[in-house]
Amino acid sequence: MNDIYNSRHQGFDWGSFIAGILFVVASFLLLRYPGRGLSAFVFVFVFGILSILQGIIWISAYVKFHNIFDLSWVTLISAIVDIVIGVLFLCSREIGGLTLAILFAIWFLADSIIGIIFSWHLREYSTGYFVLCLILNIVSLIIAFALLFNPVLAAITLVYLVAFWLMVFGINEIFVSWMHR
Repeated sequence: MNDIYNSRHQGFDWGSFIAGILFVVASFLLLRYPGRGLSAFVFVFVFGILSILQGIIWISAYVKFHNIFDLSWVTLISAIVDIVIGVLFLCSREIGGLTLAILFAIWFLADSIIGIIFSWHLREYSTGYFVLCLILNIVSLIIAFALLFNPVLAAITLVYLVAFWLMVFGINEIFVSWMHR
């Protein structure tokens, strides 16, 4: 019991906070410059970096919580998916350009599912934070399914759906960083 209490109060989660800020900034940039957001090289490069960053954040979450949260192993799966997608985006502009909508949908789907699973540990911190985190991850999941199962909608609205998902996910990461203090 004492280990759980001590692990719950490890301090502010700077990794989640910085990732959240970067996701929110990327969202605002996409909304501000949607035409430039479709520029394959910049779009793929930025999101390759963000995907790798998110993978590192998931690894950090696993390291912090693997002893106190039984389902924390799923964060390693998300970390691997995020890092592989990030490397693909960075290494092959053609792959990134041809499969951008599908890769984003898979990335968002994986992170949203992992976020829903991982949010259950927040019940110990605060019911309000838990419910907010769960709602934000469910909204992210809905956006991911919209991208995955409606390619026409994804192609037409990709920049806006991605920007909205980044905004929701970034806000969620910022909330999570405060909950871990």
